Amino acid sequence: MSAMMETFEAVCFDAGGTLLAPYPSVGEIYSRVAAVYGCQVSPEAVETQFHQAWVRADGLSNLVSHSSEKIEKEFWKSLVAEVFAPFEGPRDFEGFFEELYERFARPECWRLFPETREVLKTLKSRGKRLCVISNWDSRLLTLCEGLGLMEYFDFILISAVFGASKPSRRIFDEAVRRFGVDPAGAVHVGDSLEDDVRGARGAGLEAVFLDRKKRSHQNPEAFRETRVIHDLRGLLGP
Repeated sequence: MSAMMETFEAVCFDAGGTLLAPYPSVGEIYSRVAAVYGCQVSPEAVETQFHQAWVRADGLSNLVSHSSEKIEKEFWKSLVAEVFAPFEGPRDFEGFFEELYERFARPECWRLFPETREVLKTLKSRGKRLCVISNWDSRLLTLCEGLGLMEYFDFILISAVFGASKPSRRIFDEAVRRFGVDPAGAVHVGDSLEDDVRGARGAGLEAVFLDRKKRSHQNPEAFRETRVIHDLRGLLGP
């Protein structure tokens, strides 16, 4: 284990992009379901539209202090409508959205990153207490159960259930409260500089930026004061 990790009692993880990712891709899943509702559009075109809409919406971060299941579902409905605005269809948008929303609750539409289970198992075996802090809704519990992750975590903090989303310090404060540790005794790992790194630091936790796309290589100076790893095995050291 890395020397840095030895100093922490508790390790918090983001979920999407950190532990797991859509399979085969958001664009592929959207495209397949849309085809059932009479809308033929390529996965690549949908993927492009999705990422543009996600950036414009600033993800779920704008729900910082007033998140709920209803609010987050409406967020997704609005986002999906924006994604498909340039295309013809799908017909019966309400039915399409409900099926799409349900589809992303299925474990078969997600994959763990190759090292996820190994790293969680190793950290757990070395006495670390683990949790998830995610801007998600209650579907995440179904996914974690279906993907066999529940055994590793003390608890899972979900923005829509808790009522606040990252980067709000409230959700990080709740994590250390449940662990019963000082903020300085916990570290949060995630792939968003704003939600995960700045959010965790704002609550007094240490933070590790998971840079799977190696963005830090393009501008090293911007990451000079940030702990960076490129996959979760970086938590275990050389």
